[in-house]
Amino acid sequence: MEKREPDKKSSAEWQREEKYLNQTLDIVKRNVENYESEIREMSDQIEEMLQHYHDNNVEVYTQMSNTVTMRDHMQSALKRNQRATKKPYFGRIDFLDETLQKEEALYIGRGGIAKDTTHQVVVDWRAPIANAYYENGLGECSYHAPDGRELPIRLDLKRTYEIDNGRLLDYFDTEVIANDELLTKYLAKNKQAVLGEIIATIQKEQNDIIRKTPYHNIIVQGVAGSGKTTVAMHRISFILYNYAERFRPEDFYIVGSNRILLEYITGVLPDLDVYGIRQMTMEQLFVRLLYEDWDEQSCSILENTAAAQGSMDRGTFGWFQALTEFGVRIEAERICMDSVVLDRRQFVEGLKGGVAGVFDEREGEPQPTDLVELLSGKAIRDYVEQTNASVQTKINMLNERLIIKIKDEFLKNGLRYSEKERKAILKEYRGYFGKKIFDISIFELYQRFLLEQKEKGYEVSVPEQAYDVYDLAALAYLYKRMKETEVISEAHHVVIDEAQDYGMMAYAVLKYCMKDCTYTVMGDVSQNIHFGFGLADWEELRKLLCSQDGDSFGILKKSYRNTVEISEFATKILHHGSFEPYPVEPIIRHGKEVEVMQLPTKRELYEETARRCRAWQKQGLNTIAIVCRTPEKAELVARQLGRLIPVCESNLEKAVFSDGIMVLPVVYTKGLEFDAVLIFDPDKEEYPVDDGHAKLLYVAATRALHELCVLYREDLTGLIAEPLPEEKQKEIDRKVQQLLEEEQGRQNTSGISAESKYDNTIENNNII
Repeated sequence: MEKREPDKKSSAEWQREEKYLNQTLDIVKRNVENYESEIREMSDQIEEMLQHYHDNNVEVYTQMSNTVTMRDHMQSALKRNQRATKKPYFGRIDFLDETLQKEEALYIGRGGIAKDTTHQVVVDWRAPIANAYYENGLGECSYHAPDGRELPIRLDLKRTYEIDNGRLLDYFDTEVIANDELLTKYLAKNKQAVLGEIIATIQKEQNDIIRKTPYHNIIVQGVAGSGKTTVAMHRISFILYNYAERFRPEDFYIVGSNRILLEYITGVLPDLDVYGIRQMTMEQLFVRLLYEDWDEQSCSILENTAAAQGSMDRGTFGWFQALTEFGVRIEAERICMDSVVLDRRQFVEGLKGGVAGVFDEREGEPQPTDLVELLSGKAIRDYVEQTNASVQTKINMLNERLIIKIKDEFLKNGLRYSEKERKAILKEYRGYFGKKIFDISIFELYQRFLLEQKEKGYEVSVPEQAYDVYDLAALAYLYKRMKETEVISEAHHVVIDEAQDYGMMAYAVLKYCMKDCTYTVMGDVSQNIHFGFGLADWEELRKLLCSQDGDSFGILKKSYRNTVEISEFATKILHHGSFEPYPVEPIIRHGKEVEVMQLPTKRELYEETARRCRAWQKQGLNTIAIVCRTPEKAELVARQLGRLIPVCESNLEKAVFSDGIMVLPVVYTKGLEFDAVLIFDPDKEEYPVDDGHAKLLYVAATRALHELCVLYREDLTGLIAEPLPEEKQKEIDRKVQQLLEEEQGRQNTSGISAESKYDNTIENNNII
């Protein structure tokens, strides 16, 4: 960091900043007291109205509803001010509004703070003007007003504050310290401290993604530790703040690969002033799209981590195309597309055997006047092919059209039909194209589709009760394609994290089933750990989701999570694969070397694991992961290790991300990060040298913020033990050296080397 001037705290500027901070904290304290008082008063009013409320009293109901809404707004404002009691703001910009020729100084915080209805003392980070803090350097620039106008300003000051527990510790101006340097300082702290500083240190490339319009799709390729999940959550917060007239919390879905990740993700949302967002796995989303056809008593979900036979085929876009072709054939079977012709001779009122009625008198060739074409085959085919609706909806609409055509015929030629003939004709043709309710189970249809694919040579199993993500996707498609009669509005915007875990089949079905929805898709194809059926690249998904003007594809290549040592270790693992990974640019933050240690016995392996964890906890590393290859091994290790040290809940159905020692299978660590990570006994059998296992072990290694070690007994995986080919090693060394030189060039005025400047180990930052 830039060396601080010795008299900084005694300067007039420091005194002004402390005064403003204290004034702001006084306002926050007063706001909290006022909001608490008003909420109590409103709650009493609501209670009183409930006691006197009667069903037929519309006036009381309206008043109570309005009071409840006002109380909810007050509670949100109270929470926002309560969060500001220790740190009301993190940044400040001074600028000249060149339109009004007026100088302004704005303080920026994670929530807006108002002194009264006209005086804002802290601006919300999501406000349009706050974009200048993240986006611009000093000098001439602009920001976009809510109405879309570009407003020119001259940015004169950009300042970032260190405030802790209501005390001003320091501040930094852009001409002294760059934003990513400040982030590097924060990253040297433990995980809880890092999460608290995220809003202050959002980087330009992250900010660009956060502030993209929600009316278009965006796909983001972000390397491990680039802040994908953080960006996604801040994007939701930004959209809700700036597009409140269109998007409400219930309009969002967050989709993640497992429950632990989802709870970890949504745990940060309340701090971003976001409540009520629905979260689910991809499997749960498809079950949701099955509506009443999903029976929890007779059906169960197979997790994506335990892919069933044939997923390499069933996860592809080609599989979706085969399913759509199957749908077309079923539609042709269910809907007769021949012309519908009324033969008047079939409905003739008269007497037969002394009984009056309507009889079929068709004999011989009909005369032209006997036949009335109600619907032509061409009209039926055109309707079926051009209408974007389910088979059942088309059947119902064709039935309605047919009845209308018959009634039109009665109006035109009413004298030709008696009342009894009319009733007989209507009865005969009502339901001509089919019943009002689809009478074939979509589960039976899906089994038929799979059997057809097996006959074509695909190795697929036919599920009976347990369904994986691609089974569920196919079922959701068939429900929408075959039997949906009422279009239910689902989400308006879906955020998908760890998107590389799912094949194109899943995305094609999502786009088909949720046509009026936009997407924020975050992932890293280098972390596709579902061998053969995830995304190896983004090309197909870009064609599917980014085909319209305004859709975009972004890349986050800077990694803020790992130290240089951890990043280099993980990159070597990845380069054992035959694929070309996206380049990673680690922030230059040094730490301890990754230690790889062999232990002679199982007992010593567990004892050393326990010793390491205790040592890390003494250093202030609060979140620790013991990473195992499989759920079964994680369960065993948790049980054995639990005899030596306390470990967190190991049941994957109950476990939540928390402080302490978590023992997890590698697939459940995706998207998470920990202060320290121990990879437990990664041998050759568990991690053979191939592309899939290189990505798997890379995921494990890149979970660590500060420290990483590998403990094993024997036969260490070649992904760690075997040296890289000389050319690949040279390329890694060259890139690391280039990064160091670039960093040194940016900091050459400080007189401190890049290596020493960023030697931010835990000890150096007083976490012990």
